[in-house]
Amino acid sequence: MIFRVKSGYAKFRKPYTTTSALTFLCIHPPAIKGLIGAIVGIDRGDLYENTKDMRIGIQVLSPIHKDMQTIKLVSMKNENDLFSFPVNAEFLRNPEYRIFVSWRPEKLDELEDHLKYQKPVFTPYLGVSEHVAKIIFETRCESKRTQTRNNVDSIIPINCFDLDYSDFKIFTDNIPVSNNEKREYTKYEKIMFGFKNDRPCALKGNATGELHEVAGQNVFFFQ
Repeated sequence: MIFRVKSGYAKFRKPYTTTSALTFLCIHPPAIKGLIGAIVGIDRGDLYENTKDMRIGIQVLSPIHKDMQTIKLVSMKNENDLFSFPVNAEFLRNPEYRIFVSWRPEKLDELEDHLKYQKPVFTPYLGVSEHVAKIIFETRCESKRTQTRNNVDSIIPINCFDLDYSDFKIFTDNIPVSNNEKREYTKYEKIMFGFKNDRPCALKGNATGELHEVAGQNVFFFQ
């Protein structure tokens, strides 16, 4: 299944501290599982078990623009002595992604129904609740393993790809790709994706990881 998601802003916080100002450069698989859980109404406590067999591909459609904003956090350590303090925080401006989802057929049926008729159970958002997401259903189609090793349209782990020289911009980040039932990140991958003239472009090179052709695009799936 393929759908797009976008918002005016997004923040996928790097969990170095509880008040971290930094954001990952793009949405990551655990965040997408949470987004899909909100759409179909999966309780947080059941999210891990319900999505652990889900496979996800991600295409970054928007240029990477970051804004720094000052927000106020409230200390909750002492209820009798509450105080707020300012923190500078990064946000992604106008992010948009194309999401590829491989899941159990009955779960895809449910997800398709919610996406097509724009009826999420809970409000979907990108990272923080203030940044409500707009979801656009595209298509549901079969994927097949591809023999091509020349182009990759989605984000891909760096260690699965030998990049040929090109004149487009390459972005890299170390993102979480899996978590556990406690919502703790358990695995990270250093990934990359490309842009040319502020438009997403396929990476050209030699892919050593498994790719699938989905609606004419070569996609790497994370699980």
